[in-house]
Amino acid sequence: MRCFRLLLLLSGILCLPPALAAAQECGPEALGTARTLEVPFTQGPVGTASYGRSLPLARGEVVLTFDDGPLPRRTNAVLAALKAECVKATFFVIGSLVAQFPDTLRRTAAEGHTIATHTWSHRYLNRVDSPQVRRDQINGGLEAARTVLADDETALSPFFRFPGLGHNAALDRYAAAQRLVPFSVDVDGDDWKRITPAAVMDRVMRRLDAAGRGIILLHDIQPRTVAILPELLRRLKARGYRVVHVVPAQGDTRAALAALDAPQGKPIRLALDRLGARMASFRVAARPPEAFAVEAPVLLRTGLFEESPEPPPAGDQSRSIGEVRVALVADPGPAARALGPGLGSLAGWRGFVVIGTAPKSAGFRALAEAGGPPAR
Repeated sequence: MRCFRLLLLLSGILCLPPALAAAQECGPEALGTARTLEVPFTQGPVGTASYGRSLPLARGEVVLTFDDGPLPRRTNAVLAALKAECVKATFFVIGSLVAQFPDTLRRTAAEGHTIATHTWSHRYLNRVDSPQVRRDQINGGLEAARTVLADDETALSPFFRFPGLGHNAALDRYAAAQRLVPFSVDVDGDDWKRITPAAVMDRVMRRLDAAGRGIILLHDIQPRTVAILPELLRRLKARGYRVVHVVPAQGDTRAALAALDAPQGKPIRLALDRLGARMASFRVAARPPEAFAVEAPVLLRTGLFEESPEPPPAGDQSRSIGEVRVALVADPGPAARALGPGLGSLAGWRGFVVIGTAPKSAGFRALAEAGGPPAR
């Protein structure tokens, strides 16, 4: 009889729902995710910064959101911090970065977070006159995420955030026609500004204490956020705040995908076609999310890393001007070098350096000439 009871107990543990199993892994000292909130399309736009109303949260409840990723090194650090505390969040991703780093998006979805979108390349849509560019930006972000997450569509949501929170009545009407749910914010951490990590922490907690609840905006691509997130989660726990994980209502994501207006712009279309081919090959090989050990060099917008030389307009949460080159810094070591040229030469790469803008004639300097890796 005792053996039978033991078998029943073990089977119950093995069949625990993922959220409950994760909570047990973390233990009572972790912040955890207090509840899951379904946000239907009929809820309409939310976030007091733009719409004067927010989600139906009780006092002390917060929703964690992260913008502008995925960017492997920093997004993975954010994911690790959230996992350590059994916290679920919502990631508003950029389509062009999804196309370049699909494995990071797949990991984010696999760990139970909600995937939302933030346009194709972070264009401030309220400054764009072309209706076609607006449509391509909004739909390109969603199509990129859908292409990567086709096998895990439950993680994908119709939640959408306008870059810089820049919206107007026409944009809101179009988002509604596309069956999207615009998310603004209630508490902004200002982590995109040139301030210290301690200042970000202070602003988040001070503004949250004043509001008592709400949607918190941070950026998983920002080093300040990576630096403070473990301590921020501990402070939320210490002050009695509870994390709410937002998910779409059943059928809402399918409705948004059915309404999706395929981008027509050639650069976006070409990038999406290449992404589709890459993911088709990926699925045939049935490789796990961590299979892509090396990401190719890529052009990224300056705003993803550094401050704009000009102050952003009021309400903007991040910037995206100019371009920088990102170079892989290879340090393969003897074992990898023994594999020979090509993939073997990249097998042991340890990260990348943002070189910055420079005249074409200047080219790139070797890491040794640059004086070692940057501070962040």
